[in-house]
Parts: sequence; structure tokens; C-alpha cells
Amino acid sequence: MDMIARILLVALILMPVVSAQAAKKAPADDEVEYLIPEDWESKKDEPKAPPSLELTPKAFQVGMAKHIKEIPQCKAAKLGAGSPIKDGQVVYQELKLDGAEVDIILDVNPAGKISNAKFTGPNGAKDNSQLQLMMCSTYAIMRTLQPEYEKPEQAQRNMSHVWKSAATKPFKMAFYFNSIKTQYVPFEMNVF
Repeated sequence: MDMIARILLVALILMPVVSAQAAKKAPADDEVEYLIPEDWESKKDEPKAPPSLELTPKAFQVGMAKHIKEIPQCKAAKLGAGSPIKDGQVVYQELKLDGAEVDIILDVNPAGKISNAKFTGPNGAKDNSQLQLMMCSTYAIMRTLQPEYEKPEQAQRNMSHVWKSAATKPFKMAFYFNSIKTQYVPFEMNVF
């Protein structure tokens, strides 16, 4: 009996040591291992490129004017010339169709690319003409951003999806390398 008591005593004494060693060797299930490039320290202070849509205001103008004509109900839409304000950091445009108007505000980063395109409908979604024009804008910006990959049928489905999803609350969707956020109140779409 003495022998069994001694073995149990030694086991109890060694238990914390063995569990500490096991904890050091085995990573926890929720532990994440991050791989950091070797030159991370040298590049961490470099400024990151500002996010952008990879479109200049001129490319935006050309693409929107071209792609909005692809939908028969949108062919008569007129995109106004951009008016630079705030030393070119912002470009204001209007899109008009059948008495409806959508205001477009383009934020331009120092590299000359658009960082955010905001489409607003001052009359709200209850105005059918304005709703149609906002749908036309959504289709056109999707095709302008990704003319090769976002085929017309797919752009129409995605356009419908983002606005149906925003019916009760603001909706944000990843769109290739960018994001699109739509909402009914206030009636607007942001592409960034």
C-alpha cells in the first residue's frame, strides 16, 4: 500500500509539469498562425495606395454614357458633363431621364482615380422615374467597372439583387474588387 501511495504522490506532483509541457507543444484549437513576409518590418511604414475604383472621372463619363444605352428603357438618359469642385477632389454630375434626376458625386483621390461614386435620388424611390433611373445607373456602373466579366444579363441580375436586398435596410455587396452599398432612405447608392 505504501508503494501505491508513493506512486500516486509522484503522479500528482508531476501532473502540473506534464500539462504545462503539453500546452507548450500543442497549439490551442482557436490559435491562428499568421505568416508574415520577411521584409514586413521594412515596408510597414510605407503609405498604402488609396482605395479606388480604377476609373478616372473621364473613364467614368465614357463608360457610363456607353453602358447606360444597353438597356432600352435607359437609352434616352443624358449624363451631364462633370463639374470639378474642391480643386478637382470632387466631381459633380447629373443623370437625367424623363424628368427624373440622379445626382452623382465622385470623390477623386490624389492619384486621379475615383475612390467613391455616390448616386443620390432626391425624390426618393417612390418616384417611378427616379427608381428607373437609379436602376439604369446601377447597371451602367457595374458594366463600366467590369465590362469584360459583368455581361449584360449578369449586370441586370446583380442590379435587381442589390435593390431587392435593400428593400428593408441598407445592403452592401462585394463587387469584384469593390463594394456597392444601396439604400432606399435616403435613396442612394455608393460604389467604393
